[in-house]
Amino acid sequence: MSLGGRYSSSVEGKLAQDIKRIDQILNDEQPHYDWAIDTSPQFIMENGWFNAGRSYIKALLCIMAYQRPVSFIDGSIVHISNDWLKRVNSRNYHHYFPRSFLRKKGLDDSYSNHIANITIVDDFLNKREIGAKAPSVYMKKFAKQNVELAHHMTTHLINIDGGGIWDNDYLAFMNKRCEALSLEIQKRLVLREQDKDAYQEVDIEDVDECLLS
Repeated sequence: MSLGGRYSSSVEGKLAQDIKRIDQILNDEQPHYDWAIDTSPQFIMENGWFNAGRSYIKALLCIMAYQRPVSFIDGSIVHISNDWLKRVNSRNYHHYFPRSFLRKKGLDDSYSNHIANITIVDDFLNKREIGAKAPSVYMKKFAKQNVELAHHMTTHLINIDGGGIWDNDYLAFMNKRCEALSLEIQKRLVLREQDKDAYQEVDIEDVDECLLS
């Protein structure tokens, strides 16, 4: 429902339809859905502007929270609260490439405020340890004190061995993160022919064009 923007209009009529679908599920029957879900990295890139009130973003945040994200520093569990996650300015939302860093590179907030650039962290890490530092800078620091950093970052759907982190290539990073989110979405759906389920790498030039449009 969230991934398809099901309740953006005609809510009462759609709720009545979906109650029947729930009854089918309870009877071990496969319901029919008359709308498609685009699971592609490209769709996430084009529709991932970050607003905690959007149902699409809430669905992706649920996927992130399901990974049980841990601290970059020592692998300790990040406490997640709905009261924090529903606020777009929550201290638990960390821009992996800090906004101020990207601004210095000539990239405005249309680039930084994207779900692919959001990680769920604790307040201490966000404000005191990272701030406006480049990813290559703060990740090198954490790598020295956390021998399991690569494993811990997988709880954020981030592969530190690729995707632009060490050379501060933001567009390459977004590409890889959208691919990771795409795969997680596909794991959770019964994909049909009308769903765009082909796994395709996003072209870097297309990433730039999507964010500027």
